[in-house]
Amino acid sequence: MSGASTDLFLRTLQTTACLPAPGAAAGATLQRWRALAALAAQDLAACKLAEAHWDALTILQDLGVQPPPQARIWSVWAAENPWARLQLQSAAQGLELVGSKSWCSGAQITTHALLTCEDAEHGPRFAMVDMGAPGIAIDSQGWQALGMRHVQTPQVHFAHTPAISLGARSVYLQRPGFWHGGAGIAACWYGAACEIAQLLRTRLHADQPHAAAHLGAMFTQLRAARAMFHQLAQRIDAAPGQPWVEEVQALRAFVRGLASDIIERSARAMGPGPLCTDAQHAQRCADLAVWCTQQHAEKDDADLGRLSQAPAVAWEL
Repeated sequence: MSGASTDLFLRTLQTTACLPAPGAAAGATLQRWRALAALAAQDLAACKLAEAHWDALTILQDLGVQPPPQARIWSVWAAENPWARLQLQSAAQGLELVGSKSWCSGAQITTHALLTCEDAEHGPRFAMVDMGAPGIAIDSQGWQALGMRHVQTPQVHFAHTPAISLGARSVYLQRPGFWHGGAGIAACWYGAACEIAQLLRTRLHADQPHAAAHLGAMFTQLRAARAMFHQLAQRIDAAPGQPWVEEVQALRAFVRGLASDIIERSARAMGPGPLCTDAQHAQRCADLAVWCTQQHAEKDDADLGRLSQAPAVAWEL
């Protein structure tokens, strides 16, 4: 873990213990997303850790679960790896985790985690684990990333580790907040993309018409995404019990596209200089390129295409 990113994350938690849940009050959703975007503009690694912590608190609130008093740093590990299975088994003293969990970002500093697993009958489950419990081993050898290199994302092995079941995996996936949280991650991407564009904005000279054209294209995309965020935030605030799946999927796809385009346009407009001499800018571009892959490209686009066929979905202006 990078010391600077971890320090920023820990300082952020000291000043902002939690964020308002999406739809908790008028303006709460946009307030939450603005906080995520602002932190992402500073440091995407710190933002990734903070977003997961705040998301876990929102999940627990949605489920009506009181966090343990000793919990300080939360993570949410819900990615599935068919070659690394994690089972929730019955034991004499309760329930325990046996197996491995991949893609556990921040495992080295996490005190408590929410994670997906399966029971003995291979039914999907959702559980809570104290990372100070016995039987936990963290394996970071497989994480060789350059982008997001300051957020170690190891595999965690559990050997009869005590855990608490929060129910079927559906209690996590079928919440409206699952989708609202997905839009919050897009706000993180937006914040970093905006900061990349700002570098060109501050360095642009009058005799650089082609660079100005790239900046104009960036501004157009960011303005469109900004309008999407504002509209979706208003809808969530007005009807927080609705997942707004189509709008969230469309927003995530659009922001992923603009992030990739802004990274490319930035390099075309300014050349290799910033990528070779500005470590913060180079790391931000690399981090954003990696994190955006959480939007599953054509797979998510295909899901959205199917959703958009519903008669209730409006296409007209």
